[in-house]
Amino acid sequence: MFYELAMLAINNLGRARARLLMTSGGVLVGTTAVIILIALTIGLQQSAEAGIGSSAALTEIQVYPNFAPNPDGTFPENVPELDVEAVRLLWQIPGVAAVIPMVNLQGGELVAGDYTGYTQILGIDPTLLPYLGVQVTQGQLTLERGQALIGAHAGDYFNDPESSGDTYQPVQVDLFNTPFEVKLYQYTSATPTERRVDIIPAGLLQEGTSSYDYAMLMPLEDVIRLNEWITGQPVDAKNFRYDQILVRATDREVTLDVSAAIRDLGFGAGGMGDFLNQLNSFFGTMRLMLGGVGGVALLVAAFGVANTMTMAILERTREIGLMKAIGASDRDILTVFLIEAGLVGLAGGLAGVGLSMLLRDAINQAVMNMPAESAASGFLFLPIAPGQVSGGLIIIPPELSVFALVLATVVGLGAGLYPSLRAARLPPVVALKME
Repeated sequence: MFYELAMLAINNLGRARARLLMTSGGVLVGTTAVIILIALTIGLQQSAEAGIGSSAALTEIQVYPNFAPNPDGTFPENVPELDVEAVRLLWQIPGVAAVIPMVNLQGGELVAGDYTGYTQILGIDPTLLPYLGVQVTQGQLTLERGQALIGAHAGDYFNDPESSGDTYQPVQVDLFNTPFEVKLYQYTSATPTERRVDIIPAGLLQEGTSSYDYAMLMPLEDVIRLNEWITGQPVDAKNFRYDQILVRATDREVTLDVSAAIRDLGFGAGGMGDFLNQLNSFFGTMRLMLGGVGGVALLVAAFGVANTMTMAILERTREIGLMKAIGASDRDILTVFLIEAGLVGLAGGLAGVGLSMLLRDAINQAVMNMPAESAASGFLFLPIAPGQVSGGLIIIPPELSVFALVLATVVGLGAGLYPSLRAARLPPVVALKME
């Protein structure tokens, strides 16, 4: 029975093709607006996430002493230190893959031939290197005594110590292939004592995969021994403090939970996972706002569908009376007109999805071909460079297309509900008398 009613509804729409095209055209515009605006936020979000870096960055949590004021304006007392006990507590948090304490070298000047330079030198337990999220382009990701892993840009800012003023020019030194040493000074007496330590490069870190592009990594014990020489004091194991601690979560899904657990211990915690969470919240809000703008266009289209269905009922009143006279029930009449309204919405939705695909390809191609100078001059506002748009500025996932189709159909059904009920309730005698 439903099949016959559906075919009747399709035939009725076929008799009024012009009206169908104009009415579904409004749904087309609304559907296209919803898809394109939401797809824009999806494209920007994915591009922004791609710009964060490797997936390892999303499981990385920096731990630091929490000196932030309390909500009442007071400052916390007994702030926990980054000591051995802190490392033990952090290891006990569920979802932690590794706890990586580090120590900074307290001074030190790099000397490579006639050039000198400075960079951050960090001491790390070599057994924890696999959890650091770094890769090497040359050498090996290992550390032995006297060795160092060189950041990709650690040698970018060397200089000739004899140059000054206008003659100063930064010099790039290939520290992986150039012999160099660390010059240290001890100020425990009136006359500073100088010491030079040869460094053997173990590997060159891959550029951009971590926050160590401008740093060097050495074995933790080496850095502690050098700091003992610089200060002239042996390490007090009881009061020893690390300069920083990095926590690696098992996967990105538990990173926020691990961060919360670290804060519950009284430490400060932050990382790209927190930033990504804020980013997702921002784009979620933007998606709702822009989707609402497209929804307004669909709402306007709904009034058009309701108006068209109302006019169709007025024009087909006698037809409705005849259908009832030959045995059609109120439910049959309601079903026919609801199917017509739903088909109007579905037709507009299908056309909207097709138009959105065409606009997506055109916009993405235009953005990719846009000179960087044009974007930088304000021709098109983008939070990232056009050439770095990952996957396109407009991304339409299949589920968005399905959602838009369902939404357009529901809008058609909703807009046609009142006219359909009105048609179903027409008394057959009154309907047959209508001219």
